[in-house]
Amino acid sequence: MRPTGQGGRAAGGPSLVYLVRHAEAELPGGARRFVGQLDVPLSAAGVEQARRLADRLRSIGFDAIYSSTLRRCLLTAQIVAEASGLPVQEESGLREIDTGLWTGLTFEEAKELYPKEYREREDDLVGRRFPGGESFLDLQRRAVPALLAISRAGGRNIFVVSHKGVNRVLLSHFRSLPLQQMFSIPQDYCSVETIQL
Repeated sequence: MRPTGQGGRAAGGPSLVYLVRHAEAELPGGARRFVGQLDVPLSAAGVEQARRLADRLRSIGFDAIYSSTLRRCLLTAQIVAEASGLPVQEESGLREIDTGLWTGLTFEEAKELYPKEYREREDDLVGRRFPGGESFLDLQRRAVPALLAISRAGGRNIFVVSHKGVNRVLLSHFRSLPLQQMFSIPQDYCSVETIQL
């Protein structure tokens, strides 16, 4: 990542989106869960991760900062924004996939309570919706227009904080990868990917 120190961009010029996964969240219990749009804060370790991320990115002249409306993203974005003085703009299209009736359940609880639906999702993780929620295909159809709208709003360097599922469907789209390959895209806490738009 190289610093630009330049604000704004010429009309029609490219945007470089710094797409970031939020820092570690405070999750209930130790088991793997369908977190989805559960609005959890950052853990103490997550706050420290976000501070280190802000230090890493300090030399980049961001023109705009956007975030999912969920707290784990907003808090991550706010920590990075402190150094720039820019406001954090919320974008609901960047919210994590809606896991519907499974939100907050462990994987084992979902399998026990919804055995048929669980099997069907295992057979089609991309296209099958969570009961009462979205599929990853739905998520991509929601998130791609949101990111394109952010790019059209202007700025050479744009900082965007979102979620593992959202970032994977966006990266799949803009790298022309089949959505079925999304799960092979690494998305650690505070990972940074760039997309030229």
